[in-house]
Amino acid sequence: MIRGSSPGRVQLITHSYWPERTPPQRRWQRLVAALVADGWTVDVVAPARNPRHTPAAGQAFGRFGLRPEPGPAGEQVRRVPYALVRDSRAGRFAADMLSAALLVPRSAAAPRPDVLITTVPALPLAVTGWVAARLRGVPLVLDMRDAWPDLAREASLRAGPAVDVLESVLTGVQRRADLVVAVTSGFAERLRARGARVETISNGVDLTELPQPAAAPRRAGRLRVLYYGNHGESQGLETVIDAVRAVHRAGEVEVTLRMVGSGTQRSRLIARAADCPAVEFRRPAHGEELRGHLDWADSVLVSLRTDWPSFAWTVPSKTFELMGLGTHITAAVAGEAAEILRHAENSDVVEDADAETLAALFDRLARDPESTPTSSSGRRWVAENADLPGLGRRYSQRLRELIGAPPQTAPAHAGDAGDAGDADDAVEGEGRLRADRTWICVCTYRRNRLLAELLGSLRASEGLDTAAGSVPRLIVVDNDPEAGARDVVGELYPEAVYVHQAEPGIVAARNASLDAVPSDAEAVVFLDDDERVRPQWLAALLRAAEDSGADTVSGPVVSHLPAGSTGDSGGFIRRIDFPAGPWAGRPATNNVLVRAGWFLGEDGLRFDPDFNLTGGEDSELFSRMQAAGARSWWEPEAIVEEDVPEERATEDWMRRRGVRAGHVRAKKAQKRGRGRASILAEAAVRLGAGAGRAAARRLRRRPLRYADRIWLREGRGMAEYAWGRRFEEYARR
Repeated sequence: MIRGSSPGRVQLITHSYWPERTPPQRRWQRLVAALVADGWTVDVVAPARNPRHTPAAGQAFGRFGLRPEPGPAGEQVRRVPYALVRDSRAGRFAADMLSAALLVPRSAAAPRPDVLITTVPALPLAVTGWVAARLRGVPLVLDMRDAWPDLAREASLRAGPAVDVLESVLTGVQRRADLVVAVTSGFAERLRARGARVETISNGVDLTELPQPAAAPRRAGRLRVLYYGNHGESQGLETVIDAVRAVHRAGEVEVTLRMVGSGTQRSRLIARAADCPAVEFRRPAHGEELRGHLDWADSVLVSLRTDWPSFAWTVPSKTFELMGLGTHITAAVAGEAAEILRHAENSDVVEDADAETLAALFDRLARDPESTPTSSSGRRWVAENADLPGLGRRYSQRLRELIGAPPQTAPAHAGDAGDAGDADDAVEGEGRLRADRTWICVCTYRRNRLLAELLGSLRASEGLDTAAGSVPRLIVVDNDPEAGARDVVGELYPEAVYVHQAEPGIVAARNASLDAVPSDAEAVVFLDDDERVRPQWLAALLRAAEDSGADTVSGPVVSHLPAGSTGDSGGFIRRIDFPAGPWAGRPATNNVLVRAGWFLGEDGLRFDPDFNLTGGEDSELFSRMQAAGARSWWEPEAIVEEDVPEERATEDWMRRRGVRAGHVRAKKAQKRGRGRASILAEAAVRLGAGAGRAAARRLRRRPLRYADRIWLREGRGMAEYAWGRRFEEYARR
């Protein structure tokens, strides 16, 4: 990527951020990535994650803590406690007020920014942002996602004098902010009429994350409609339910409405639909679960009340997502949203939505199975007008202008908004990794049958941006003194670089593979010789590395036990499954991509020869990388598989493995300068903790798990190492 000079530091104050899944989170997570890509240092100040809006896979992240948490794009996220109260209008307002008060000191304790951005809603954050910006003496950008305070008046959000004052204050902040960013042109005009300095940067989506679904055939007389999102007052979903009820009672066609999500009106909507079996309610869904609902649907609903004037210049963020997907859209919206949706040729828009009109539309769509096609027309419009990476670059340029920083010198990616046809001439992104400059390193020792399976799976790789007929770049290091793998590699993967390293030991083999990596490499991937990769494995690693900018990207290893084995009952062999995002764990060489710059040149890293026969060389190397600032990422779709041999699915093998891990832990501690007494003290702590865990499990008459035993085994291993015993797993005998 060609960039201008680093513009400075941005602080973002928002009420919803990663790992939550909400419209403001989706907008700002991608915009933050664009700011980081343009050289900004970004601090996000936000409440701790709301469990109601966080997928199960993300519940381990986003908790309140005093230390900053790394975000998905390299930003630092600072949290304040979040009050989880009743999911109602009053409850949300109370929680927002508390968070807004706590965010001020948290913002003040962060490094001083060059510009501060605050998002609305939530309403109280406008005051938070104004106070925080005044305290630091920096420009304030107010990001207005909705038409506030107009919407508050139309929704009769009158909870007393405090809300009246807040509305007046919000209007005052809009006038005094150095810049107000509106997401629709209609609301931007209203803000200008109030005297605000306004820029329109709409909501949008990242099209690279939205594959187009194939059109599913359906039979005449049946229609399946999906609504997913907030179940609140703004959506006017009562009218939709009444329309489906009318169609159901007529009995001429079959229309099913599936409502996925949560919100303050959900219980009322369930009660309203109690007499209509054609309406079903499902819990909030994300990721694969949501994709399942989308695959089920013939049409997806966008609904916004048409009797509130401010909604004439409000566009639901879901609009762009659905247009990008290419699915058929049924829309009950007016004004600017209706105008945008008509750019999708496969949308049916009702501006004056009532139950009778919607019922007639559902009936017509149900009768004609060709009336709900997929189409790429909406996706093309989004690419030109609402592609979030392009919008992020516009945002960055506007911030540069606001603080007087040098302008960007080139777009960060091919395919900027408005330049979709010039992708071939665009500057290639710094974060983009080419498959033909990514080298897979495999070390092998007398496991030719398993190696053959790995080579076959690599040849079946899919989704790579390489020349037709090409296969992934591969380096195989044969650690067998007799070069027993040479013929296997030559026959099954003649394109591979074959290296014979007769010197015994895992580090000797791994470093030989790194020495064979060419100087123009962009990434190095480590695999074990007893694994198999899934067809999209490498494409998923490359995509995650490009999107995240991380130094390492790790993926899951799915272990298959031998028939009849019980070795997994203790929890040793298990599926490691984390959400996509920054990862606090330490990578391992059984499935990881590393940017090649860490290994190239005179100062390139190598595995430590002291671990040549003991193992643990990968954790030691990645510890050094992380200490030097390397950022790690987890990509759940980059899956490899392995068959666990019978000899490793036994208690005896797991015991020896745990003791060996203790030896490695002690060895690393020794290299960091710790003495025997310190190592023995940690060993005693681990032995005591392990004994306590085992006793507690036995008292409750529960079986011991691997996690219980590992404390004892690692403690024993550390003690053995401290007293001079060595466990050399890779020694030749």
